[in-house]
Amino acid sequence: MKKNLAVLVFSVYALSASAQPKPVLHPALSKTIDSLAFVDQWPMQQMFHQKADSAGRNLVDVEKTNFARHQPILEKIIKQYGYPGFKQVGEKSADNFCLLVQHADAHLDFQRQILKLMLPEVKKKNASPVKYAYLIDRVAINSGQAEEYGTQLVYKGKDMSITAVPVSLRDPKNVDKRRAAIGMEPLQDYLNMMTEVTRQMNKPKPQIP
Repeated sequence: MKKNLAVLVFSVYALSASAQPKPVLHPALSKTIDSLAFVDQWPMQQMFHQKADSAGRNLVDVEKTNFARHQPILEKIIKQYGYPGFKQVGEKSADNFCLLVQHADAHLDFQRQILKLMLPEVKKKNASPVKYAYLIDRVAINSGQAEEYGTQLVYKGKDMSITAVPVSLRDPKNVDKRRAAIGMEPLQDYLNMMTEVTRQMNKPKPQIP
């Protein structure tokens, strides 16, 4: 199974496997978010390991269906709890919530709403500035604007010659300054890493004799 993945399909950060380090205000909500994130990532994990769906479904379609099913749950979480930051659900679950919002591309107004809710939490160190940067770029791309941090990618070429590049980028000369200011690696390091990950996904699976 070979794949040239587009920006709005590929997840740009993986689920954290670490346990919650501190007690949280809403442990049940934390478990709910983590469960949603597991379902969100399952199709991509299957594709990464070049596995087919046991029911014969198209995994990209499964992924899109999961995104749609999760949307009303995400909206309910915000309405009931407000923004689920580190204190509310723990760092792992807060980051997983950001992942789920990243995939709410069919609901741009919701993504913009989360950006507004997230900014004061970032300032209070109750949310990740890096995850905020990913969402800034996602909303920019979904709005037809240029990215600030170069996190959202397209892939040029194919198979083992594929190369990751930003969809678009405002003021490229200063992008590494913007990234460094919030603790991100240089853009080229990120692009090299994403290129290698995607090439491994496209690598032909060894034939079993």
